[in-house]
Amino acid sequence: MKRTTVIAALATLGLSWTLVAPAQTQIAAWDFLNLPATTDTTETPSLIPANFGVGQIDISAFGVGSPQGSNPERTAFTGNATVNAFPGSDTTAGVPTQMALSLANQSANGKSLIFSFSMAGYSDLTLSFATRGTATGFDTHEWAWSTDGVNYTPLADNNTANKTATWQLKTVDFAGTGLDNAANAYVQLRFSGATSAAGNNRLDNIQLSGMPIPEPSALALVLLGGLGLWGLRRR
Repeated sequence: MKRTTVIAALATLGLSWTLVAPAQTQIAAWDFLNLPATTDTTETPSLIPANFGVGQIDISAFGVGSPQGSNPERTAFTGNATVNAFPGSDTTAGVPTQMALSLANQSANGKSLIFSFSMAGYSDLTLSFATRGTATGFDTHEWAWSTDGVNYTPLADNNTANKTATWQLKTVDFAGTGLDNAANAYVQLRFSGATSAAGNNRLDNIQLSGMPIPEPSALALVLLGGLGLWGLRRR
């Protein structure tokens, strides 16, 4: 009787942990609230830290000088309050500060922005964002990943470009890549296919999320639970 009770307790503990196991957790996010647009007197920054969590977007490859003049490669246009909004982001539609990062101009074809962050303690990276564009904007987004910021591995079949005026949700799955538990993680987005100086893509409400990697003690609990269930079946 006591042995059966112990086995049942082990099974219950393992099952309980499985039921409350964490889902995808936000690592870093950007809602671009108050992001300045490039004008004759200001310049959209080349480095944009995350509004939530820890991470950075490097868009220094886009645009030269300050200010950048007409048809700048990096700027900010009106964003959206709903598509891919997340807890803590501004969801008030129509507010003047609701901005989106915009990359523009056919001169920027072939240029890339870089996300840098940490995947320590996380696996199965998912990147999601809202996007819209213009008919002469970039028609190709090429994604790649790296753990050293120098050597990038392309991610096949993930063109997330949207050349319509309607905001769309896009998701890029990096599960199974070498980013799992990487202390230093980098994601590259390369733009191409724009056909005019005014052509652009807007990006808003960007989220990086990962699956928390269980601590060894939690893994041991799952194992004990499995052994408990096996023991019950044996009886």
